[in-house]
Amino acid sequence: MQHEIRPSIYSAAQSKNIVLILIGLVGLLLFISILPIFSALLSAVILYTLFRPLFLYFIHKKKMGRSLSAMLVISISFLIIVLPLLGLSIMIINKLIHFQQHPEPIANIINQLHDFSGLTVDLKEMINNGINDISKWAINAFSVFVNSALNIFVTLIILYFTLFFMLKSYDKFEAGLMKYLPFDTAQSQQFGLELKNITFSNIIGQSLIGLSQGIIVAVGFLIFGIPDPLFWGIVSIFVCFLPVVGAPIIFVPAAIIELSSGNHVAGYGMLIWGGVLVTLVDNFLRQFISKKIADTHPLITIIGVIIGIPLFGLIGLVIGPFLISFFFLLIKMYEGSYMNTATQALPAQEEKGHQL
Repeated sequence: MQHEIRPSIYSAAQSKNIVLILIGLVGLLLFISILPIFSALLSAVILYTLFRPLFLYFIHKKKMGRSLSAMLVISISFLIIVLPLLGLSIMIINKLIHFQQHPEPIANIINQLHDFSGLTVDLKEMINNGINDISKWAINAFSVFVNSALNIFVTLIILYFTLFFMLKSYDKFEAGLMKYLPFDTAQSQQFGLELKNITFSNIIGQSLIGLSQGIIVAVGFLIFGIPDPLFWGIVSIFVCFLPVVGAPIIFVPAAIIELSSGNHVAGYGMLIWGGVLVTLVDNFLRQFISKKIADTHPLITIIGVIIGIPLFGLIGLVIGPFLISFFFLLIKMYEGSYMNTATQALPAQEEKGHQL
């Protein structure tokens, strides 16, 4: 007995629209569902872009297996990215807890600044309130850090699992991207190259600038006898990711504190050391990066950090500028792929019309 084939009540166009609507609804649901782990997934893409050359070096030059190469890349990225961030967090929290337990140095510094500025306002109550606020903030920061440790751990697990499978199946992953990108093959390859360049410019370039300025600050602190040169040098590395302020937010207050305590050699020396060397290194490295990798406008960094930190936390220092650069890259590729094509088609149509 043959089954009766019933005609569809929908036309081909209606069926297509229904499928597209279903795809859109399910895609929207999936997007909402992955929002809590979006930063982990995006971080995996960024790490893939950064460490892909090293991974290919392992499998092609060193003849290692894909799984072993992926594990090596993950281990290296963990050592040079995650551990320093974790170490910085612990150092800052320990320093804040130390200030909370021993507030006298802060009180002495504020008194020195008060005398140095010549203000007649009594700052005693302000000092006490400031110390209490710092104490509360330190305790809250430690509590938040402990409570969020599980979330950080889960985020790292998702990040590195995603990265592992992206690397292990890199050829299929890239083939899929090439297939679904709305560009032809040459434009898709150009898109991948420019995406790599903006990733290296935003992350490797800024990290190089931060590392150089952090070393300059630490050496300056060491030369002029300012306390905790290693700690403030490390803090300067990460502060350099903040636009506009950067390393001066560390060495300028330190120099003012030295001046207020009567140590003019250290105070003026640190201002000159930091102001000259930090500016020179910043300008030189930015020009080098713009020529060798890609030119990231400072405004992109500023806006990226402003929108990135509230959305993604500390990692927003990197993700924010990356997303803005990615957005402008898409606009550039759209203009090159479609708008230029449309512009070129208009004269051809006009010429055809004249011939008619």
